Amino acid sequence: MAVYTSVEREDLVNYLKQYDLSDLLDYKGISSGVTNSNYLVVTKDDSYILTIFEHAHQNELNFYVDLMAHLSHEGIACPCPVAMIDQKLIGELNKKPSLLVSFINGQEIQDVDNNACFEIGAALAKIHMASKTFLDYQKNPRSLVWMNKTFSNIIKHLTEDEKNLIKNELIFLEENSLEGLPSGIIHADLFRDNVLFKDNQIAGIIDFYYACHDIFILDIAITANDWCCHQNSFDHEKFLALIDGYESIRELELSEREHLNFALRFAAMRFFLSRLFDFYNAKEGELTNIKPPEVFKQLLIYHQASQ
Repeated sequence: MAVYTSVEREDLVNYLKQYDLSDLLDYKGISSGVTNSNYLVVTKDDSYILTIFEHAHQNELNFYVDLMAHLSHEGIACPCPVAMIDQKLIGELNKKPSLLVSFINGQEIQDVDNNACFEIGAALAKIHMASKTFLDYQKNPRSLVWMNKTFSNIIKHLTEDEKNLIKNELIFLEENSLEGLPSGIIHADLFRDNVLFKDNQIAGIIDFYYACHDIFILDIAITANDWCCHQNSFDHEKFLALIDGYESIRELELSEREHLNFALRFAAMRFFLSRLFDFYNAKEGELTNIKPPEVFKQLLIYHQASQ
């Protein structure tokens, strides 16, 4: 989350007239994240999260919005899109697509222990299982094709060591395929700041705007690279706890276990490149949060050595 698009109170009041809601009391921008503009909206009766999409067109958002509605209906603790009076889910604010969803009361966990890793592993498996009955399809936009294109776009900014690291890893990823492993809808961005806890329990999972179809162990790897990482090192006890949590809901196949290291490398590479791109193409915003690429550089090197 972030704030790039400023919203005046009068404009928000007029926008909210499209919903059957009580009067607006207050609103404020939310600074965490890097992609869209987000506001906490407080009405007389309830609270909501307003997202203004900075890059996506309305027809591109149907998959994500419908997925959240589906998962919420299936019992997954996630934001539920709020329908307008005319039953539309996606609106327009400041000439950009916008969405209002239910507010989840909780906070990002600060101290990740083995129990938290077990819980997030189980929650991830529940998403994978619940999404099996969701029939819409969305290809992963952060594929190897995207990686190569992004590398070409930022190569002029990189050191020789970084160029060699990325170039050699892209060759490795090209030569090793994960095709054929169990797949379905994945969250693809289940970092700690996208999970809210209350009373040491998961209160909700947010930000499904990178959700797509891909192999399940890639989702595990993306999650583990954040939850099991501490000061640029990878904690294998936490990783095993995350796997145990996942398998309490869905057992991994042998082929998935054999490719976990590859998935960890793929995930580290994907976020190393995206954070490098964001760093060198920072967009001016009212409230922004550009995350450092270095942690994923070190994770990539670590997972390479763990092969």
